[in-house]
Amino acid sequence: MLPCRSFLLLLCLSAASAWAQHNGATGPTLRACGHPAAPPMSWDQDGQLTGVCVAAARRAFAAVGLRLQVEGPTPWARCLRMVESGEVDVNLCGFVNDKRLEHAVMVEPPVGHNEAVLIVRRDSALVYKSWADLNGLRIGMGRGVSFGEEFDSYLAQNTQFDTALSEAHNLQKLLLGRLDAVVTARHAGQQQIRATGCETQLRILPGKVVDGPLFMQMSKRSKHLSVIPQLTAFLKQPAQIEWAQGQQARFETMYAQLHPPAQPKLCER
Repeated sequence: MLPCRSFLLLLCLSAASAWAQHNGATGPTLRACGHPAAPPMSWDQDGQLTGVCVAAARRAFAAVGLRLQVEGPTPWARCLRMVESGEVDVNLCGFVNDKRLEHAVMVEPPVGHNEAVLIVRRDSALVYKSWADLNGLRIGMGRGVSFGEEFDSYLAQNTQFDTALSEAHNLQKLLLGRLDAVVTARHAGQQQIRATGCETQLRILPGKVVDGPLFMQMSKRSKHLSVIPQLTAFLKQPAQIEWAQGQQARFETMYAQLHPPAQPKLCER
């Protein structure tokens, strides 16, 4: 008998495949990549990307008769370089910033929203009200992650900005006192804290530092840019909007079921 987590994932992938076949996704194949550690939007599940952005992209491209080949999980910064070079056609979803606009076209409407928050140690005295409260602090963020050009530039100019390859590395540095705070998406941060068993050592500060939409993005080097109006028309359909509204809660539940607190826990020392 398959383990529960593998069985759940197989059900999800089988449903996506069946939906694509039913809707006639028999045309050219496009390649896509995404963030490997941003649940519930996208994450690495047993060597495959899954999540809200993955499901939304598969559904949209299938609806316009195209196959979407989602690449295996790769570092986020590498995914962005692959979109820039045209090695892949699609970034499953991400913030808009000037650098990304240079090499990708944003597909309207957004497939989700990302609320950036601060994770700190439980004993932290930091009170956050505005970006100015971060001045001079040691702030960690994932390599290649962006929460918009303005905020990225502010961190680079006014804080001791540090990047790490993964959220787990950032949390380790925070626990060791090498960072004052970590900036991450709210839901991804909540899931990471829970999955690593660090609820008594770490907390998310009230409020948010950035709130912005997440867009599917097509490389300007893709041969299939002409399909963007069709994708937009599909994403704006009432039935699709209703479907999309239920996906975040569904994938949050799935992630929690597939990722019980790690053993041994990161915070058990």
